[in-house]
Amino acid sequence: MTPAQEKKSCRICHCSSTLFFRDHREFYKCSECRLIFTEDFPGKGAEEKHYKDQWAATDPDFWKGQVDVLLQLINHYLSPKYILDFGSGSGEMTHEFRKRGFDVTPLEPMTHGYLKDQNYSVKFDVVIAVEVIEHLLEPWDEIHEIEKVLAPDGIVVFSSLLTNPFIDRPDARDQFKNWWYKDDPTHVSFFCNRVLSKMADMGNYDIDIIGDKVFVLKRK
Repeated sequence: MTPAQEKKSCRICHCSSTLFFRDHREFYKCSECRLIFTEDFPGKGAEEKHYKDQWAATDPDFWKGQVDVLLQLINHYLSPKYILDFGSGSGEMTHEFRKRGFDVTPLEPMTHGYLKDQNYSVKFDVVIAVEVIEHLLEPWDEIHEIEKVLAPDGIVVFSSLLTNPFIDRPDARDQFKNWWYKDDPTHVSFFCNRVLSKMADMGNYDIDIIGDKVFVLKRK
């Protein structure tokens, strides 16, 4: 592979990104925003099987705790009437929210099709995307589609394990090598605070970052 071939355009800020790590996939790191990404992604059949295997392995009690945490966070911003569960998977989180009296619409591409093809009758106060953004080959495309269905004062809650603990360390490559999160073959984009700050500037958003796993996006 030549040096020119070892460079890609960052899928967030479009700056030059160089080869960062290689195992059975190639991962690139943006020189500007520090996004780590790969273009190696399983085929459609392998992808769907992987997701369904994960759904089958999830403990239903997990979603009770997850909804507890999400509601505590959401209530700091607003009291939602309509919620979109973006990337709803098996639907267990939607079911748990509905048990608590919330009006929740699930959106799982394998079941319902893509967001761009929906025709919702309401705008959503909250869009929840739990463990979704790291799967997206074109994050901006999906964020722009989310904006179209988001109420004017609505929020988007993302969860994804961030690279903050190691991204700027001298041994970042070794840390990434041993990072279990990259080993999921459907994970293709890995974010850190610097990426999120760049996204906020480019999209004219406010982005609140909570720890190393959750961030909340709002229009300015």
